[in-house]
Order: sequence, then C-alpha cells, then structure tokens
Amino acid sequence: MLLESESVAAESDGLPPLGTRSDREAAHYYRSMHARAVEREQRWKEKALVAEQIIKQLLVLLGYCVQKIGALTRQVTWLNNHQFGSKSAATKPAPDAATQPASQGGADDAEQPPAQRKRKRGQQPGGKGPKRRRRPNLPEEITHHHLSEDERTCPICHKLRPEIGLTEESEEIEWEVCLKRRRHIRHCYGPSCDCATGRGIRTAPKPAKLIAKGLFAVSFWMEVLLKKFEFKQPVQRVVHELKTLDLEVSPGTLTGGLQKIQPMLQPLVGQFVLRAREGCHWHMDETRWPMFLLVEGEKQDKSPKKWWAWVVVGADATAFLLEPSRSSQVPETFFPKGTEGILNVDRFPSYFGLLGPDWNIKLAYCWSHQRRDFVNLGEGCQRHKEWAQEWVGLINLLFKANRKRRKAWFKQRSDFSALDQEVRWQVEEIKKRLDRELADGQLAPEQEKILKSMRRHWEGLTLFVDHPHVPMDNNAAERALRALAVARKNFYGSASKWSGELALGCFTILATLRQHGICPRRYFRAYLEACAREGGKAPKNLEEFLPWNWSAEKKAAWSTQEQAP
Repeated sequence: MLLESESVAAESDGLPPLGTRSDREAAHYYRSMHARAVEREQRWKEKALVAEQIIKQLLVLLGYCVQKIGALTRQVTWLNNHQFGSKSAATKPAPDAATQPASQGGADDAEQPPAQRKRKRGQQPGGKGPKRRRRPNLPEEITHHHLSEDERTCPICHKLRPEIGLTEESEEIEWEVCLKRRRHIRHCYGPSCDCATGRGIRTAPKPAKLIAKGLFAVSFWMEVLLKKFEFKQPVQRVVHELKTLDLEVSPGTLTGGLQKIQPMLQPLVGQFVLRAREGCHWHMDETRWPMFLLVEGEKQDKSPKKWWAWVVVGADATAFLLEPSRSSQVPETFFPKGTEGILNVDRFPSYFGLLGPDWNIKLAYCWSHQRRDFVNLGEGCQRHKEWAQEWVGLINLLFKANRKRRKAWFKQRSDFSALDQEVRWQVEEIKKRLDRELADGQLAPEQEKILKSMRRHWEGLTLFVDHPHVPMDNNAAERALRALAVARKNFYGSASKWSGELALGCFTILATLRQHGICPRRYFRAYLEACAREGGKAPKNLEEFLPWNWSAEKKAAWSTQEQAP
C-alpha cells in the first residue's frame, strides 16, 4: 500500500514510479521535496515574526487607548461635576469611627443609639426662634387707625364708645420704587440800583448735571450702575423694569450715558489699582471675559478673541485688569521690578516669571488646587479612588490644623506654639509619604504625574508654614472673581473696549468698598455728585474718595445708606 501511494504521488509530480526510477532520480525527488518543505517553513516563520511584531504594536496601541480612555473618562467626570455638580471644593467630613461602632449582632445592637438623621435646613423643631430686629436706620412713617362712628356705636343704646388712650402697635417694612420728574424753575431778578454790579438781570444758577443737557439725574445713573455691576442685571432688563414704572427708555440711551460716565470713573479706578499694587502680600487669579471686538491689526473676518479679567487682592484695595492675553506679561507688568512680598496663586505658568531675578516675590501655591487633582483622579478612576481619598484626607487634616493655628496667631493666643508644631509635623509626614511613594516605583502614570507636580511645587506649597498670615488657599481671589462669573452669565461680557473698562473699573470700586464695609449706593452718589459739580469730569481732589485714607469713624458712618430727611 505504501508503494502504491508513493507511485501515485510520483505520477502527480510528473516523475516515473519508484519501481521504474533510478536511485539518482529518487534522491533528486526527495531533495526537492525537502527544499520545498524548508521554504514553506521559512515563509511561515517570517509570517509568524511579522504577526508577532503586529501583536506587539497592537498591544502598545491597546495600552495607549486604555490610558487615553481613562484620561477622557476622568475628563468627562470632571466636566460633569463642573457643569452639574456642586460648585464648592469643600469635602464632606468623614464619619467618626468612635461615634459609629461596628455592629456585633444580638443584644448589643439594641443598646446602641439610632443613627442620627441628616439635619434639615432652617429653623429646627423646638429651637428658640430669632428675635425680631428693630431697624432704626430706616425712615419711619406713622399711620393712625381709628374706628368709624358706626363701628363705635352700640347697636342697642346707640351710644359711642369713648377713646381710653390705649393703643396697640405693629410695624411692617414697605418697599416703594418710583420715578419722578423734578422740574427746576430758576427765578430771574431785575436790577435794583444803578451800580455796576446791580445792573442787568440775574438768574438762579443751573443745577449741577452729570451729563450736559442730559435728562437723567445723578440718582438715576447711580441706580443704573448698581443694577448692572452690583446686581449683575443686563441693560435690557433695566429697560424692562423702567417700562413697568411708566418710563420708556431705549437701550442706546443708557449705553450712551454709561459711555460718557466711564471717563469720569477712570481716574478713581487708577488710584484703586495703584493702591492694590502696594503692600507685601497679594492674591491673584484670572478668568475669561468675553469681548466682542477685534484687536487692532486683526482681519475683519476673524472671530473675536477671548479676553481675560485678572484680579489682584491687596490689603486695602482689589484691582481688576482687562487684558487680551493670559501670558506672563500681565503679572510682570503689574508688579514693578524690585517688588518684594508673597503672592498667593494657583500653579498656572504665567506667574513663574515673577520668580526671576528682577523680582523678589515668593509664590504661595494653592492647596485647594493640589487637592483637586486627587479628587478628580478618584472620581474618574475607581482603581485609584481609595489612594486618592487617602491623600485628600491628609490634606483636609492639614487644612483643619492650620485653620486653628491661624486663629491662634491672629488672636495672639498662648497655644500657638503647640498648634504650630502640629502643622509642621503634618507637613513632614506628607513629605515623607510623597518621597516614599515616588521612590517605590509602583505608581500608575496618572498617580506619578500628580505626585511629581506636588514635589515640583513643594516650596511654594509649604510657604505658609513659616508665614502664618499666608493662607493655604487662594480663596480671596476666587471669591473676588465670583462677581465677574455671575455677570458673565447674565450679559456675556462686553461689546467694546470702553464697556469692558467700565465693567472692570466698577468691579474694582465695588470690591474695594466691600473690603472696607462702605455702602456702595452712598459712595457712588457722593462721587457722581462731585463729578456733576465739576461739569461732567472727575473731581480734582480724589483723596477724599479713597477709603484707605478714611478714619474708622468715617467708615462706620458710611457703612449704611444715609438717613432720609
């Protein structure tokens, strides 16, 4: 059977059967068969090597895709939280293990107190309510209520009830909003004698006007400024409100008036900005401010760029700067060369230029931003959630300890030394864990990236340790930018450069007045009246409008609206 199969194979190859071939032909046949087998094996090995290389490349690509998907998942989680989640960076306190003992079952559970329910907002059942406050600063209007004769007459004997002198009193607060026309009638006086000064007709002087030949008074423009920049209402909404009060005004009229008021406020804003530059400790941050205009030299078909609102919070003043750039040129231009002090910032690279030889400024980085890296990683990747929560817990403990230390430092308490040692010990423990985890080499790339950033900024992160007056966060600048964020949502920014300068100038004035506890309504009225007396220009003497030059008594007097006559 074997010979028959070999004969058939030989015939299929075009060779004579084995029984009829010579030994040389048979040897040639087997060599050719072996050569073809070796060739096939070589081809398969080459294909296997190519497939192995492709598999390696696919594995690398797969790892990259997995890493990219993880990064995009964390980014989507952050965007969802940023758009729909809580706007506060504060974390919920962890449950105290001492107050929540582990359940052992049986009779022990019956003796444990029930879990405390979440406290509701507002007045608590059984709690003592707040006292009704008297408000003597508001003008008082007394209204007497009497019974009519029919109500006082007895239906049987028809005698009147006598008034006995007793009264019952109650009060309520009314909110009256009204517009009124004030007509100025200037009387004329003829000559009274033949003297040189008594000849001709003399007329009473014109009242001071903020805008020449303008229809609206100082109080009107004061309300427009406050509604737009203090209460963040767009001009169109102010127009609708005035219409409900039977006054129809076009938006262009209000816009034109604001454009004329802007040069009057600019010198005052300049003084506020110069004051914010002084001192030795500041907070600085930036946010976008849409400007619907083109920068000089740009093509007309190019879309407008996003401008940036920078804020600098000083000891006596807060300044907002409108810039078309987010580059390091802004802080380097604001602080003169040779400036010394500490600047609380986030880790944005534009501030790093202040670390150069021309400035002696130390950057104190924000621990809230550092903590946010761990929070975002824990929310976006379940695999690292426990690790991230441990780091967040350590940072929260540091915040708590430093908060107690700062209170003791400002109040000059005797327990400051012990609290200071506690803060320094916690900082050392965080540094030890940081170095240990980076040295182990067991971290994932996203974990290592966060810790390397933390070590790179460690000097600025720990600057607060030797300077107790420096906070661990940059919340002062963040809170100052909140007004711009609300205004940006309501009226989308500014449509011209003068409008943007007016907006940030008013934000500068309002934020500084808030620092000193001054009533913005009374302040704007006084300043605009001074501008009106100067014929629609900024007053020559700005010293009387600089709050940091005021005495404590004057600040207290200007803390509320002036009493009505």
